[in-house]
Formats: sequence, C-alpha cells, structure tokens
Amino acid sequence: MLRSSRELSSRVDINVHRQPNRQRRAAWWLALWAGVGSLLWLSLQHLQGEHQIYQAGDVTSPHRLFENECWRCHTTWTPLQRLVSFSNDAHSIDNKKCVTCHRVGEHHANQTPAHRDISCAACHQEHEGAEMLTKPSNRHCIACHSDLKTTHGASEVFAKSVTRFDQLDGHPDFRLKSLTKDTAAPPPHAKHGANRAIENFQRPGDAVPRWQDRGRIRFNHAVHLKAEYDADGKLIHGLIGKDRKFSDLSRSCDVCHEPDHEGRFLKPISFERHCRECHPLLFDHERFPGQALPHETPDIVRGFLTETYTLKALAKKSDSAPNDPLTPRESVAEVRVRADEPSDSPPRPLPGHRDFQRLSKDQAKSVLGDVTKAEQIAQQHRHRQFGYEATGGCRYCHEVELVAAKSTTSIADWKIVPTNIPSRWLSHSQFHHEPHRLLSCTACHAGVAQSKNTGDVLIPSIDVCRACHAHRPAEWIDGIKSETSANAGSPKSPPTESLKELLSNVNRGARTSCIECHIYHDPSKDKWNGPFAP
Repeated sequence: MLRSSRELSSRVDINVHRQPNRQRRAAWWLALWAGVGSLLWLSLQHLQGEHQIYQAGDVTSPHRLFENECWRCHTTWTPLQRLVSFSNDAHSIDNKKCVTCHRVGEHHANQTPAHRDISCAACHQEHEGAEMLTKPSNRHCIACHSDLKTTHGASEVFAKSVTRFDQLDGHPDFRLKSLTKDTAAPPPHAKHGANRAIENFQRPGDAVPRWQDRGRIRFNHAVHLKAEYDADGKLIHGLIGKDRKFSDLSRSCDVCHEPDHEGRFLKPISFERHCRECHPLLFDHERFPGQALPHETPDIVRGFLTETYTLKALAKKSDSAPNDPLTPRESVAEVRVRADEPSDSPPRPLPGHRDFQRLSKDQAKSVLGDVTKAEQIAQQHRHRQFGYEATGGCRYCHEVELVAAKSTTSIADWKIVPTNIPSRWLSHSQFHHEPHRLLSCTACHAGVAQSKNTGDVLIPSIDVCRACHAHRPAEWIDGIKSETSANAGSPKSPPTESLKELLSNVNRGARTSCIECHIYHDPSKDKWNGPFAP
C-alpha cells in the first residue's frame, strides 16, 4: 500500500538546515587556514629580505647580461589582467623591447594574424628555462597551421591542416615524394620549393613524362654502388674505391657525399675531387699521355685544345728549322750565343724586339683538324673502362647541344646544357645529418643501390622519418618492420639491420617538435643594425 504525502512529510526533520555539516565546515576551515598560513609565510619572507619568492625563475643565459634590470623588457604589470580576462594573451613585454636587440624577419608577408600582431612572448616564454625560450611548443604552430589561412584565403602553397607529425593523418607526406609516387598529381604552386628540385618531363629512355629529378646529368647509382652479398649478408665483391682497391662503396657513401664543416648538409659533388680519378677527360693519349681536358665551358675547352696543339706545332717547327748562322737582326756574337744554347730551346729574342712565331697555312690547318678531332673525342658518349685507357667524354654525363650560329660572346659551336642539380631538396625544412650518423645511409635512402635512372628521387619518405620520430603504435611498428625486411632481403642490396634493431629496442620515438624541422623567422631577413641602447 502506498503511503500518502502526509505520512512521508512526517518523517522529514524540518530543522535539518540548522544542523551543522561537518564536511563543509572542515573544507571551509582548511581553506581559511591555508590562506592565513600563506600570508604569514609571505610576510615572514619579506621581513627576512627574501624577495626571490616574488620573482619568476632564472632568465636564460643570453639575457643574464641585464637580469637585474627588469625594466628593459617588462613594461606593464599584467597578472591581474590575465586573471580577470581568463586568458594568457596578456603579456608584460612589448614587442618593441624585443626588436631593440632582435631585428628578426617576419614569417610570411600574407600570414594571418600578421607578424606584427603576434606577441614575441606568446612563443618565447622567459623564466621557464633555456629550452622554453628557444624551443616553443607545438601548440604555437598548430594554432595557425591546423587551419592555415592567408590574407587571400586558404593557403595555396602549404598544407592546409597540420596537427601532429607522429600521426598518419596529422602531417602530409613530403611534396617531393607525393609527386613522384603519382604521375598524374597536379603540379605544386609556383612558389613551392619542390619546383627547385623536381620537374615533370620526359627524359630519354622514359616511356611517359613523370615527376623526377630536374638535374640534367646522367648518373647511375647502381653501377657506382655495385655490390653483391651472400645469404648471410656478407660482401662478395664491390666496385673499385678511391684507394684503388676492391671495397664496398654501398656502405661508404661519404666517398662522394662529403659533409660540410657543420655536418648539417652535404657538399656539392666536384668533378675534380670525386670524378676525375676514374673518369679523366682524355683527348689524345698518344701525343699527350695522361693529359686531360679541363672540366670547364666549351669555350675554355676549345681554347685549351687550340693552345695545346699550337704549342706542339711550334715546338716541332723549332726542332725541324735549320740553324741559320746569321740573320739580319743578329750579330756574330749573338749567333755564337744562340749556337751554345741547347737545341731544344727556342731562340732568344733581341732586346726591344718581339720574336713572334707564326704557323704556316698547312700547320694552322693541321692544328684546326686536331682541335676538331679532340673535341669530337671529348663529346663522345661511350665509356668502356676506367683509368688512362678510358674512352668517353662530356656526353657520357652531360647533355650537349650544337649552337646553330656563333654569337659574339662564344667561340665554340657546342654547349653544355646546365646541370640544374638541386642544392637543397627539402627547402622548407631544416635537417642535420650529424645526429643521424648512427644509421647507415641506406637505412633512410632505401633503393639507392638499385637506382639506375638519374630522375629517381632518393630522399626518404615521411614514413621513414616517423619510424624514429613518433610515439609509434604497435601495429604501425610491425608494418614498418615487415616493409624493411622485404626491402633488405634482396641479395643485391645490403640489409638495413640498424633500422630494424632500432625499431625493436626503442619504445618511444625521437622528438617530434615542429621546430626540429621548421623555422618561423627567416634568417635571410634579419637586420643587424640595432645597437643595445640603454
């Protein structure tokens, strides 16, 4: 039987609100004594002269020059403003104070918000340790790049949404790799740095046009890195190294790719340092044994050949000329002096007179024929062996074009197509090779030992970078391991044990901060004309 409302109300104590709540009272007294204790502690510290409790942490090392002069940076007192507004956008440092010493360049001219409207302290937070000032967190970059917009709308050059590097959908693949994987991919914006490294064209031997290395030079990595391995991964034989002994160049990429003085990038390939030893530009080994052409422009090559063959013809003319005991310009004493000189030395000219040696018509014609033949040899494409017996020339590596009409600035009727070898591949990022030296080159640049086409883009994809720079889920690690094992199982390529071992032993990846690869301020736009004024 249900009880009535009268019966239920009779069970309620009407004085319940007057009874004390022990839990609420305990919380109230605890908060009161905590506040009183804090005030007492602050007062005691102030009476003892300990003012550090009112200050922030230590400044970074570069700012310790004026760490006791807070007014140099701080202009207003903003803690109350920050508390009332419930926002961290209020800062006590004006950008004009920072620009006094740091006249850095803007990020982009069309960025939103504009560079001048962003507080320096929003990213560079002082009194938080040295790392916080020079290495802002990812949230500052993601604030704009998660939905990237410009003053003209959505960005046409860069990815419109970037949130995390260690997620498959948080960061797109490098533009170079995405273009080379898809031949029908639309071209990047004209201002994108990928245009300085790759180009969509058809190289001789290609079936269709494709995105590839824009360098106009012929090079075969597979030939230069030829090495065979047995079932256990041991080297069977390799190519001739720079010490002229059989060596494994596939694991010695630094024979040609030399790091710069900082260890960040690699020096450009030089013909004199890296190519001439095995590929000398010989032109007439019978008459000029071991002598090679200079690796210069066609005008300099033709001038070198003309001078070489002309001096050879003049020396031959001097040797075959009869000894004339007296000439109209010589005295008997001078003839005796000339007779005492070695026969292979040219006659000594009279003081105040020039002794020009001229070629006859037949000799000039012979020199012209020798120069033409030597140029034809220098432009040959075939190359059969190394050393002084090598046959080959400019066309073996370069593209040679014939000049229809001689210009006033050129004496040669042929020219070398500019190589256009990219100096930087990932122009929108920063990379440092030295911290990655614990890995072999083939661990990141996979497939280099099998590459036979110059147009192959051999930079690693973003998945290779994520193998270390990511907090990797287990299923993704297994996928990378299986792909690595499949690529390394080929008997023609060295196994990448270092990458597999690293994937097996490391549970957490390397740093994934945006500033590890990207920068905000353009160093080329920095201005160094601001003195440190009081």
